[in-house]
Amino acid sequence: MKRIAIAYVGIVLFAIAPILVTIISGYTAHAFGCQVDEGSEHACMIFGLDWGSAFYVLVVFGWFTIVTLPLSVIMLIGLTIFLVVQKFRKRVAPS
Repeated sequence: MKRIAIAYVGIVLFAIAPILVTIISGYTAHAFGCQVDEGSEHACMIFGLDWGSAFYVLVVFGWFTIVTLPLSVIMLIGLTIFLVVQKFRKRVAPS
């Protein structure tokens, strides 16, 4: 049962990972007083280095949710069907 729960959690994390990356990078950039948006990259000096392009890429990474969310739904449905079929086979199979 523990492996099944880990599989479900892994699929959900796969679905929301791009959003988490976008949120964390946005909050980090704003904490250092940098402007971040999807329109263009802006200069963001942190400890003498320009992190503007890195934050831009991380914020745009959120668009991968368009791919990961539907794939995750398909994987969740597939895993659930697999588990139901497996449970049904165990119940029907002669001992």
